[in-house]
Amino acid sequence: MAQPVIGREREMAVLRDALRDVADGGSAFVVDGEPGIGKSSLVAEAIASANARGVRTITTTGTMAESAEPYAALHMLLYPLRAGIADLPGPQRRALDVAFGVENGVQPSPLLAGLAALTLLSDAAAERPLLVVAEDLHWIDAPSEWALRMMARRVGEDPIVMIMTTRNTDLTETPGLQRLHLAPLDDSAAGALLDGIPGAPRGQARRDLVLRAEGNPLALYELGRSASADGARERPVVGRVEREFAGRYAELDQSVRLAILAVALSGGSSAEEAARVAARAIGRFPAPTWTEQASASSLLEWVPPRAIRFRHPLVQSAVLATAPATARTAVLRSLVREHEDDPARTIWWRAELATGPDDPLADEIATLGDGRTAMSDPFAASRAYERAAELTSDVARRVERRILAAELAGLSGRISDASILVQRARDEAPDRLLAARAAWVAETLPTGRTGLAVGDLGPALHAVSEMQAAGGVEHATAALLYLAAIAWDHTAEANPGDPMLAVIEALALPDDDPRAILLAARTEPVARGDRVLELALASAPAATDEESAWLLGYALNLVGEIDTARVLLDRALASMRARGELRTFPQALMGTSMTTYLAGDVAGARVLAEQAASLGRDMGDAGFAAAARCALAWFDALDGAQPDVQRIAGGTTAGAQVLRSSAMRATLLGAAGAAFLVSGRAVDALERLRCLFDAHHDAFNPSFAVMTSHDYVDAALESGNRADAEQRLADLEQLHARWHAPMVRTAIDYARLALAPDDELEPAWATLQHDRWPMPYLRARALLRLGRRLRRAGRNDTARAVLHAALEGFEAMPAPAWADRARDAIRATGERLPASGRRSVELLTPQELRVCELAARGMSNRAIGEHLFVSPRTVGAHLYAAFQKLGISTRRQLPAVLATATAPSAAPPVAPSTASPVAPSAAPHVASPVAPSVGD
Repeated sequence: MAQPVIGREREMAVLRDALRDVADGGSAFVVDGEPGIGKSSLVAEAIASANARGVRTITTTGTMAESAEPYAALHMLLYPLRAGIADLPGPQRRALDVAFGVENGVQPSPLLAGLAALTLLSDAAAERPLLVVAEDLHWIDAPSEWALRMMARRVGEDPIVMIMTTRNTDLTETPGLQRLHLAPLDDSAAGALLDGIPGAPRGQARRDLVLRAEGNPLALYELGRSASADGARERPVVGRVEREFAGRYAELDQSVRLAILAVALSGGSSAEEAARVAARAIGRFPAPTWTEQASASSLLEWVPPRAIRFRHPLVQSAVLATAPATARTAVLRSLVREHEDDPARTIWWRAELATGPDDPLADEIATLGDGRTAMSDPFAASRAYERAAELTSDVARRVERRILAAELAGLSGRISDASILVQRARDEAPDRLLAARAAWVAETLPTGRTGLAVGDLGPALHAVSEMQAAGGVEHATAALLYLAAIAWDHTAEANPGDPMLAVIEALALPDDDPRAILLAARTEPVARGDRVLELALASAPAATDEESAWLLGYALNLVGEIDTARVLLDRALASMRARGELRTFPQALMGTSMTTYLAGDVAGARVLAEQAASLGRDMGDAGFAAAARCALAWFDALDGAQPDVQRIAGGTTAGAQVLRSSAMRATLLGAAGAAFLVSGRAVDALERLRCLFDAHHDAFNPSFAVMTSHDYVDAALESGNRADAEQRLADLEQLHARWHAPMVRTAIDYARLALAPDDELEPAWATLQHDRWPMPYLRARALLRLGRRLRRAGRNDTARAVLHAALEGFEAMPAPAWADRARDAIRATGERLPASGRRSVELLTPQELRVCELAARGMSNRAIGEHLFVSPRTVGAHLYAAFQKLGISTRRQLPAVLATATAPSAAPPVAPSTASPVAPSAAPHVASPVAPSVGD
């Protein structure tokens, strides 16, 4: 095509700049636009620019034929780098070897495969900068697409430019990915393109052609060539270039058309095979020159040495849309006979040819669905179960397969298809259990029209109850565990006759079953917290497997036993991380993040939350992402940052819906109150925090009320409302009579200390300096309030000792804004402190601090990258930036520098996690080059 990038000067300049600056850091782009708009031409120019600059290029392209083959596109992309796979960390090496068929085993999750691919790219780019191109993302197999998007969001510190193209123009803005949308060419650019086509029309004929092509470059080129070839002949151009290709196809001889159709249906037959298939269909071979005829019509092109392919993906779609059903059937039958010794290849051709029930074929396709499910490929799995259901004669098995297809279609984002499938399953369900399972799947689909979407658990609980009554105890239990995890409106205060409790009791699980322990902790932490604690601690020593460790760790977290909870959750996380598990791992990261925060390690909690956020973005789950951002606002509030509700919702319906739940409202109000308090606006803080203990308010939540009691008490006292602080203490004491969580005990201790008379202040310090509170952050806050009161009472010497203890606590977390308040209070006693008292460690971002902590333990850059889901180069960039801030030059200096900053107090275990997961945010970008001294 002449002048392929006419009208794309801006987009090409952006890509050239990225390639020019690749040594300073990576970038990733998604180029989107309608078929024929010039995506491939833009990519070709980018590749030429990369070659001119000495940047190595690796490419992959999605095809319809391979769209259901897991990791086909990733294999094509990484094949030139395959020699480096042997040098990857063990789990990553095995992941790619299994994914690419070198070893037998269970297919890896896209998370693990993507991390392995990222490390492989990073290693290769260290030798020579890379341009990574993935064309036709809309046809790339689901696991490869997931892995590619994950990599694209993590190449910021590597000398890598990634370009992905797609026809999907319904894209949302994604951190780490720059969108280049290709709009239709304007009339000036369209005219310039036609000027490069010999014999293109002029005058009114040109104006008509430009109008008909609607700015599509491929349409302009093909229609311009067509006009120059056959004069003024008109042809309807509805569908523009697709119709042009279809017209050329229709003019060919029948045998040639069938051979071209064989190429289209097979996804890449050789010329000889296509000719044989055509001959089987009509009894005669096409002429030996059939490929030349197809090439002259601009339908096919040769790929050295002997392969053929369509000139453009639109040719294939035009051929498939134009071919009559009889021809399609004849070619499919011929293809099945041609490959009768390879049933795996012919399975979908045979499925299309089937006109009625075919149980053996249905079983074969369902087995394929089982395999795709194990490979974490819900799109291909749902497609397999759906077709298997259509070919199944037994109604119960048919409904079972439709339910599986609907559930997996929902997971892969095909919500409307899932709704249709599950409704058909409900209509046909022959028994109570299948009907209940279908109802459950229907209720969990994110259609916005379910009870769960508006906070009504009733329909979902009814489905669970029906499953249990029909004998499906395992199905009911799994559903309840899921429901307990997403019940954002749950308040942690059980109500008599609560339908969830009734359903849980009906399951009759043994009390010491980890699932029963977690359900009790999730639904009744107040009423049954002591019993849950007893049972979970008794079961913890035997919880060596991932599932038990996760269930018991989460349960202990909810009822306030943090030390054991952290051991179990870390064990579960390590196993999930090694497997690249995707369903539970992000939630586990967030739960562990809250536990880590409560134990006093704010920086560590943020890092876990940021990992969860990154995975949430990878999964494209808008509701989860909003909940995570909402919880991260809790951390931001420690520095005085007000929650930005619009940003947290992310501009999505699912995000806005999550924020309407009671737990999310409580999170936002608690964060707002904390931010107002640290900013000195006590009246505003009290107004927000008052709602959380009000049973009539839609943000009522006992857990959040307890977790914010220190802020409430401070806000009340600082705004002259002592009676409110006294009432909060009374409320807490009443709650503690029923709920013996360490969090409640600590909140009471804080309130009592804040309300203590002046003559008890020094005795309080004598006690507090030797006590280790379950929540180190509350202890530091208590010390700050106590020190201020001692200063106002004129006891400056004691006040200084107390305030320095508070400062030490805030610095260890770290909580910089509160540390600054502690410094201000120390200066008010007359002690001189430097104008900028922050230690260099406090200047580190949470991710930099976490990287330094892991490096101080002796972990290599590669090991740290594997742990944090980033490339080794990104680890090096974080270390380089950290070394500059810390004023050190080698890794050996890290343990001494971090000695007083990385270890939170070894306090007794603390409070329960709240209903809110802890939240994501993008990992900080460090543009500095990587110094040799920070490498492995």
